[in-house]
Amino acid sequence: MPKGKILEDTFEQLVELGQTTVKQTGKAVAQTFSPLKLIESAFSLNPQNSPNSQESLKSPKSHTSLNFEKLQKNYDKNDAKKTNALRLHLFNLVRRADEKSLAERRQKELEKKRREEMERQEKKRKEEEKKKLQASPLPKGKVRQRIFSPKKVAERSHAEIRPATGKQ
Repeated sequence: MPKGKILEDTFEQLVELGQTTVKQTGKAVAQTFSPLKLIESAFSLNPQNSPNSQESLKSPKSHTSLNFEKLQKNYDKNDAKKTNALRLHLFNLVRRADEKSLAERRQKELEKKRREEMERQEKKRKEEEKKKLQASPLPKGKVRQRIFSPKKVAERSHAEIRPATGKQ
């Protein structure tokens, strides 16, 4: 059973590694974030003992300080561009809506004028029809004398046959 022994050794090694890692991590966190050291460094009278001053003495500055006024001007300029773009967009929306409402109003007026013109033409046509009817008397058809009288039947003549024309 050599395989079982290797697995047991591996698990034991992992357990030991985990225990030592937990211990070392706890110590490192306690050293880094010790509240006592932070309080002592904040209220220390000796500026050389403070961690911030030691860091500044050890290495020169590797960065430039931010110019907040210049940064604020850039932000203001960007904001002004965005507000102008939004203002222009809003203006275009309002203008399109106005144009649309004007077009609708014109369309309604044209429709109303067209309807009125149609009504006038219809009235004129009806008046002309009335004048025509009044000017000429109505044509009278044949008046039947009696309802029960026999109808006269026209004599029927035979078709004329000409010699030497077509089939006979």
